[in-house]
Amino acid sequence: MRDMTILMDTQQGRPARFLEALFGRGVNVEAGCLFPRTEGRVMHIAVEDGDVDKVHDVAAELGVAVADDRECVVVPPNFPGGVPAIGTRVAEAGVTVYLAYFGTNGQLVLSSNDLEKTRAALGL
Repeated sequence: MRDMTILMDTQQGRPARFLEALFGRGVNVEAGCLFPRTEGRVMHIAVEDGDVDKVHDVAAELGVAVADDRECVVVPPNFPGGVPAIGTRVAEAGVTVYLAYFGTNGQLVLSSNDLEKTRAALGL
């Protein structure tokens, strides 16, 4: 699974058009978030490894930028103990979490400084 960072302006409807175009190409966005920045907006989306090129293509066609693309860990929904347990286990493993957001079905997407330790700490 890949976490992709997308930069876009504040044009009304741009995030929806971007997501619709991805869906039109068969890209399933497992998770995502959108937030403002000083100029424009930042969108994070989690997609399958095989969909990365499609995301780049759609971004180029719609005039948005792919700023980053990194491997991520997806924690399934209903993890025992919830988010506090996830945070505790990862911290006790000596891992620094860089990014966390929730998916469409309650899964948690994590990016960290050590994905293997993250997976091991969570039994994934």
